[in-house]
Amino acid sequence: MKLASLQHGRDGRLVVVSRDLTRATDAFPVVPTLQAALDDWERHAPRLADLAEGLEHGSVPSFRFHEHDCAAPLPRAFGRLVLARSGEAPVPARSAGSLGPRQPVRAVDESTGLVAEAGLAVIAGDVPAMAGPAQATGLIRLVMLGCRVMETVGGGGGAAQEVACSFSPVVVTQDEIGSAWRDGRLDVPLLCRINQQPLQRGEAAGAVAAGSLLAQAAGRQALQAGTIVAWAIPMPQEQPLRFGDTVRIEMKDAAGHSIFGAIEQEILPAG
Repeated sequence: MKLASLQHGRDGRLVVVSRDLTRATDAFPVVPTLQAALDDWERHAPRLADLAEGLEHGSVPSFRFHEHDCAAPLPRAFGRLVLARSGEAPVPARSAGSLGPRQPVRAVDESTGLVAEAGLAVIAGDVPAMAGPAQATGLIRLVMLGCRVMETVGGGGGAAQEVACSFSPVVVTQDEIGSAWRDGRLDVPLLCRINQQPLQRGEAAGAVAAGSLLAQAAGRQALQAGTIVAWAIPMPQEQPLRFGDTVRIEMKDAAGHSIFGAIEQEILPAG
């Protein structure tokens, strides 16, 4: 099934979204927010799946789904961990808060070397300490796209720090992806475009398995339901961003249909 959080209050308003991303139905009769659903996933997920099935068959009330109405799936997650370097364990991000997929990214200075890191992310259920990769894979609740805008501090040789983080309008269950999801890896190219420049494709299949990342993240400390683990997918070129640039990130299935909807954000000055 596919889920989204519409902009509403601090935690969004949970809706179930059709497979073609054109219609949605309120999840409120089941659970009001995505975090509440994750807190008791075994009870809520089957009922949300029933809503999804009813939406596909036109047997539940629905309305037109617009991606620009979406907040981040988890506007304020319990925790967000990021794989900073290949071969290392994911580390806590600066903040668990995230922008919506169409909210502008605001930066203080465009001359610091702003770049977009596009990638994937998973939302976990409760992951016990010392969980193995197989167990952790089974505790992946949802998959989504992610994007971090980074800046270099202290000149060209300085460290990179996060300016903003955002996620796709829609999150999906592993079964919704189908055969392209294998052992915690998504075998679908990641598409990234800056303004009207040529489309770039990043291959996601070679990335580390999501279950292994979750197991590394848990280590000796359990992860709470709603924890996000994200990792970047390398692109052929890394282009500096300027104010006024627009970044669009998307993944499409074999039939050319968008899986998660698109992250599309303009880079603007702060203030």
